Amino acid sequence: MELPRRAPDDVYVPIGGYSALVDALKNKQSAHEWSIVVASAFDGRTSVMPFRFIDRKVVPCGVRSITASLLECGFQNTRTVLQQWTPRFRPSAAVQGGHPIDILLISSMAIHAEAAYQLIKDAHQLGENRPLIVLGGPKAIYEPEDGFAISEEQVGKGIDLAVTGEEYVLLDFLHTLAENTSANETPLAGFERAREKGSLNAIPGLVYRAPESQADFPYLLNTGVQRLVKDLDSLPMPLAGFSRIEPAHRRRTLSARPLTPQQVRKKAMVATLVTTHGCRFHCDFCPIPAYQQRTWRYKSPGRIVDEIRQLGEELNYRYFFGTDDNFFNDRGSVEEILTGMANGTVNGKPFGEAIHFLTEATEFDVYKNRDLLPLARKAGLKTIYFGIEDLNAQLINKGQSLNKTEDLFRELQQNEMEGFAMMIHHDDQPLFSREPKRLGVINQARELYKMGAVGYQTTYITPSHGAKNFETMFDSGAVISKISGRPIPEAYYDGNHVIASRKQVWLRQLQLWAAYLAFYNPLHFVQTLLRDQKRVHNRRLFRWQIMGGSMIPMSILKGIPYVLSTAFGKIERHAGPTVRCLPMYDVHTGKRIRWGIDSDSYVMAPEQLDEAKFSSSTAEKRPTSTGLPVIS
Repeated sequence: MELPRRAPDDVYVPIGGYSALVDALKNKQSAHEWSIVVASAFDGRTSVMPFRFIDRKVVPCGVRSITASLLECGFQNTRTVLQQWTPRFRPSAAVQGGHPIDILLISSMAIHAEAAYQLIKDAHQLGENRPLIVLGGPKAIYEPEDGFAISEEQVGKGIDLAVTGEEYVLLDFLHTLAENTSANETPLAGFERAREKGSLNAIPGLVYRAPESQADFPYLLNTGVQRLVKDLDSLPMPLAGFSRIEPAHRRRTLSARPLTPQQVRKKAMVATLVTTHGCRFHCDFCPIPAYQQRTWRYKSPGRIVDEIRQLGEELNYRYFFGTDDNFFNDRGSVEEILTGMANGTVNGKPFGEAIHFLTEATEFDVYKNRDLLPLARKAGLKTIYFGIEDLNAQLINKGQSLNKTEDLFRELQQNEMEGFAMMIHHDDQPLFSREPKRLGVINQARELYKMGAVGYQTTYITPSHGAKNFETMFDSGAVISKISGRPIPEAYYDGNHVIASRKQVWLRQLQLWAAYLAFYNPLHFVQTLLRDQKRVHNRRLFRWQIMGGSMIPMSILKGIPYVLSTAFGKIERHAGPTVRCLPMYDVHTGKRIRWGIDSDSYVMAPEQLDEAKFSSSTAEKRPTSTGLPVIS
């Protein structure tokens, strides 16, 4: 089930709304003393295949942006903790400014959720002195219910709040929190007051436990879909976000001081940037277009140039990754952005010489606008990650084909640009085929290498919350629930582990690895060494055939236990989507909301609460005048 959308005339925050909110928070002087930790959850089991260890060389854009926004509003006592750098960090041991932290903001993808749960459990060890716990990121956006009941034993000891939107939603909440928190009072106490008064109801993009819910029938309130900030230029410059990052260490506590931005630069080789948001395609397996409410937003060329120049000149960054959904989505805006970047300079050098810009785009849109490639090269755009998915266009048809891919990659090479292929393996795709019109996964990997792809990634089709095919994949009986009685970890929903297949799982996992070995192998290394002379091909040799290729054997060794478990263990499959433990209601209409599960047959009825071990007796629900449930 996809996320719902706001009414067309109510999608955006009013013009100037973000800046006005920042100014209002700047005036909340008492709140500026709050000690805040922004933690990026990370599960090391997801660090596999060609991007193994690269996740440790990048500061995630989400937490960096949140930190920059907090600092701009006056919350100077803020620290950013990256679990990939500080895996043993524990909120219960964190002290900042001589005091335990007041607010714990956790950003988590679904595949890192179990690491986030550990942070939540640890924070509750402080009892009444614990911080206010807020969950954000994709996990909160698509599965907000999960954070409130991270296990059957932890009902009531999960998060306090889920933020299902972007920076504006969090800042709007903090403003309301500051208005409801008295001097010498903790943010947690202020939150409870705001929740009881109903002060949070008017902030779209929040989920929290209903004040009137009881222990034997807990339920959640959802304030609706967020409003989007259309003017991305109003967001803070990224440099500030690099100034509060916790050093890498193995301790549970926080360091006396954060890294300097210059020290961050030495550890993180790529700077992430928000440049555009949105994609006009509507792939069944992708939740992004619905989350963006079918909108297209982008920063002005001048703003993008300023951000790159600032990071390039002050921190000596050369590599920049645009966190775009589809950079070439709209010709008018991309041409405007590329023209501005082509005229930009870093330390007196044009972008085309001074920087290496990387981004993601669809093959269809780049092919349609391939006349812009010379301009893109002058702008410093040198690597494009293509979500090709399937050269057969069998899984999804976005206008890709074998001939178009070959022509496009040839033009990229002529402009000294790199094309990185991102593919998806699925049950209906064979390992190898001699039919020229129906290529197997190994055939596709080999063809992409011949075309000049500098790098290659393939993942197995996996259900994703918020995507159209989420329920159908579960209903098909393909999704594994347990192996030898052990539940599938959320980390294994990363696409690198085959957890959704109607065929022999162990064999499909081997086929996935075989596809990688068909691209990264000694023969291709020698061919690249002897035949490829251009600079772009040298990068293919050293960055991917050597560095990326060396990660494949390591990842395979890491995955052997999983293959053995699927080969010899008892596999159990889901009969349908997982039922959420806690029911969620729209705060305005009182209607039951099921973000991620659409079918009525999967609604947890009150009598099921006994089976879920939330109550020793069956709870009876009756509606109030607002339509929300109470316990009789």
